Amino acid sequence: MQMKARGVALVVALVAVLVVSGVTVLLFTRTMGEIRHSRDNLSIVQTLMLARGVATTGGRLLSGPVRERLNAVVRDTARDTGRWSYGMGAGNAPDPVSVASDLAKVASRLQGEVDGMTCTLSPVPAEPSLAGRLRIHFTPSACGEGLPPRVRLPSGRFVEGTPRTGTGAASNQTYALPFVMVAEGLQGESKRRVILQGEFRFTVGRSSFARYALFTNVHTLSEGTEIWFTGRTLFDGPVHTNSNFRFYRNPWFGGEVTSAGCQNPGASNCQGRTTPGGVFYGVGLVPPDRMSPSAANPSYTNAYGTHAPEFTSGVDWNASFVPLPQNNQDQKAAAQQAGLYFANDVQQLFFSLQTDGLGLKYQYIRVTACKTPSCNQTETKEYRYQEDRLLYEKVGNAWIPVVRNGSPVYFNGVIFVEGAVQDLRGPDRTRGDDPQTAGPALAEFAQITVAANQTLKITRDLKYEAPPCTGVPTRLPNGTVQPASCDNLGARNVLGLYSQNGDVLISRDAPSDITIHGVLMSGRGVVGVEDYNTIPAKGEVRLLGGLIEYYYGAFGTFDSQTGQNRTGYGRRFTYDRRMLQGLAPPLFPTTGQDRVLSVSLFSYGQREQVY
Repeated sequence: MQMKARGVALVVALVAVLVVSGVTVLLFTRTMGEIRHSRDNLSIVQTLMLARGVATTGGRLLSGPVRERLNAVVRDTARDTGRWSYGMGAGNAPDPVSVASDLAKVASRLQGEVDGMTCTLSPVPAEPSLAGRLRIHFTPSACGEGLPPRVRLPSGRFVEGTPRTGTGAASNQTYALPFVMVAEGLQGESKRRVILQGEFRFTVGRSSFARYALFTNVHTLSEGTEIWFTGRTLFDGPVHTNSNFRFYRNPWFGGEVTSAGCQNPGASNCQGRTTPGGVFYGVGLVPPDRMSPSAANPSYTNAYGTHAPEFTSGVDWNASFVPLPQNNQDQKAAAQQAGLYFANDVQQLFFSLQTDGLGLKYQYIRVTACKTPSCNQTETKEYRYQEDRLLYEKVGNAWIPVVRNGSPVYFNGVIFVEGAVQDLRGPDRTRGDDPQTAGPALAEFAQITVAANQTLKITRDLKYEAPPCTGVPTRLPNGTVQPASCDNLGARNVLGLYSQNGDVLISRDAPSDITIHGVLMSGRGVVGVEDYNTIPAKGEVRLLGGLIEYYYGAFGTFDSQTGQNRTGYGRRFTYDRRMLQGLAPPLFPTTGQDRVLSVSLFSYGQREQVY
């Protein structure tokens, strides 16, 4: 019995050992499985994060270098004549088939450029076990590989825009190039792929310079003094410089802000290196890829305060250089054909709205012009026209239709002066200190561009009968900005003043708180105030329109402690939002060449997959 009991105990012990061994093996096997599973999960997470990082790199390429390549392709492929940059058609939109065919050529050219940037790119950390790959499809083949399974690339298409009509109106046209971005992360046998589909949407055209609330070629005074945007700066339309902007505290921008970063801009091209970015007070020039916390919302705090410009409609630090016009021959030819042309200086140019006893409205123009270069003789002529634009000249006491080449002249709105305009004015005020008492200079139907070789000098208020906007952008006590009210965007009256080689100046003899409705442009000089730093303080310039100039023009000086004007004028500017709708003064200068004006990325969505 004792031996039998010992045998049973031995069997039980052996069974226990076997059970324990089995449990141990099971636990070991399970533990090893969990370790392997954890390792697999870690690889999946690592490769997914890597693929997303590669996709981020692709997005930066699309918004930076690819954009610049596209600009070059557009310059080579867009039609410089005709109604549409891409596609054909006589209607309000180009034929979709012809657009797709033209944009397929753009995509093919662009694909070669993009492949050169992405096919050999290795956007991964310095770890031997990790690898990343990126390709961007504008065509079905990229880097020698086809599209992923079940992924389709649509044809290019027209998005929106207006045809060119030759009237001087801005004719921006927006097109879309669909793309597929394939970003891959690899680690050993673990592979993860992020596929993003979207559109590379770009606006191309010869936009009128009238579209800018402010444009400078060199963002300094003509003598080189630096110009800073400050908390007093409130611009509610597009702002551009071919150089770099400078920011102090919190200037506000209600429209897009763009800068080309050219360090030595000429009138027609960038003559020096390009350094994109913005200058922040006490910090210096900061490239967009180093801005903190981001290029879209940079902010720097130092001993001089917090410098954080408010870009409510976005900012592009890598914008294209926009050349100023090289001559004014188009305006001259238009004036000689169906406008008013003067071969010497004009001593006075006067605009006003007139009515007759029957209540009919006329746009009235009176010109006192020099008959010789020395201006030892002058001649005064009077013109007027109604909404049908048939031009009349006053001869004696009668109004006679103007006839050229045997046909009556229908006024095209262009007045050209070979010299300077010494005195440009609208009606006088009935009460000298109140600009509201000045009558309209332009009738509700009038559209006029005054172009001169030399300086244009404004001496009185220039007002529209039907202004599109009222008020000015105003910073409220809580720090927000209330834009001007623009509830009359259907208004037609518009004025452009353009000097090719001189300045556009507000005369030292102009009244206080002068009101000017119009787009003012100097191709080689400034838009500013005559003797701004010596004349007494004269209130504000109340401008409804925009400023385009080679250098930034000064309007006055002010006390930095009180914010009050010391000399000259302060600024109260309101952007004419009709300019963004394609309106422009007749034959107002354009850039003259199709180019990419802006680029936007639109995503249809993305998906992730293991493959």
